[in-house]
Amino acid sequence: MRIFFVTNNYSPYSGGVTQSINAITNALRTQGHEVFIITLNFLGKNDKLQTDPHYVIRITCPIRFMYKKNYMAIPWRPTDAIKKLIAQYKPDIIHVHHPFLLGVSALHAAQTFNIPCIFTYHTMYEDYAHYIPLPKRYTKKLIHLMVKHFCNAVDGIIAPSNTIKDYLLKQKITKPITVIPSPLRTMFITYHPFVLSLSKETNTHSLTSTSSVRTRLKTSSRNKKSFNLLVVSRFVPEKNIPFIFEIFTQLPDNFNLTLVGYGSQYKLTETLAFKKLKLSPERVHFIHKPAQEELLKQYQSADLFIFSSQTDTQGIVLAEAMSQGVPVIAVDGPGQRDIVINGYNGFIINNAKDAITKILTIADDAILRNKLISGAYATAENYHADRIIQKLLNFYNTIRLDLKK
Repeated sequence: MRIFFVTNNYSPYSGGVTQSINAITNALRTQGHEVFIITLNFLGKNDKLQTDPHYVIRITCPIRFMYKKNYMAIPWRPTDAIKKLIAQYKPDIIHVHHPFLLGVSALHAAQTFNIPCIFTYHTMYEDYAHYIPLPKRYTKKLIHLMVKHFCNAVDGIIAPSNTIKDYLLKQKITKPITVIPSPLRTMFITYHPFVLSLSKETNTHSLTSTSSVRTRLKTSSRNKKSFNLLVVSRFVPEKNIPFIFEIFTQLPDNFNLTLVGYGSQYKLTETLAFKKLKLSPERVHFIHKPAQEELLKQYQSADLFIFSSQTDTQGIVLAEAMSQGVPVIAVDGPGQRDIVINGYNGFIINNAKDAITKILTIADDAILRNKLISGAYATAENYHADRIIQKLLNFYNTIRLDLKK
């Protein structure tokens, strides 16, 4: 199958949408499918960045600027540009990842050529109105209406979680909707040789056995004198990082906190931690934009992952943590409900007091901790790219068949 991924977010962005697109692209191409990523030229140096893979195509953007430390770009006649690419490459599917800018252009182009257009609803867009340089009281309602109209114009919608699917159904979206989360990146996947050869009937049991082996290895190497909490996030208002400090300030001195990521409020968050809250640099560590090897190392050395966002539609970092045997404490939200199972791989909490109680219980109860670690490993298996991609291809084919009727 030949597929166009059309996205407003790509490098130099490195957030969840970009990582999801790269993970799906790599998995599809590994299976022999052709994928082209159509995106914006944010930097203006060349139509194609030197670091781009050969299958990335950038639309010319004569207007480029920064807003709240984010790259912005306005494309030149994007609908015409995408139509030319369709005529040249003749894709079977156009899969858009945003309902604005290139997403709208790609939808019009797809309709012109009668090609199925699929949309992944990555974000609760109304909650991100503050990224648009217009008054929020106007933009929030406008965004809601535009996104709803877009959803009813495409041929099929992918929701990253059941909560998002339910939300779309309540908005009276009439197009087919399926739930497909983003897959784990290759670096987070550890295949055990005998697991791959098992039949479906025995797979669950054997995954548990494999997880138990890894659990024992992880537990035996843990430093008993300290308990390490990990946050991997963008440092922006909607990620609710101050809530984590509210929790941490009430934990005993043997707890450490590592915060990994990037974002417009990274320095402000450091200032909050060390200047205003007077947290100890011996117990709180910040790591800015780590290399993949360092990120993986941080997951592997953590005892518990803390997730404070209430707006994420899935939170792929939860699956990343679980893939390394790290249980999760997560504030209740759309993306958390599909992956965090209370008492199995972590806990969903509603306030700081609840979070503190759960963290202390997990730290003090080795039996519970090992149970959560095993559950985390087993849960992560569901996010392996081969499973996710098969669901994606099935949905593509279903929409293609529906349009031919």
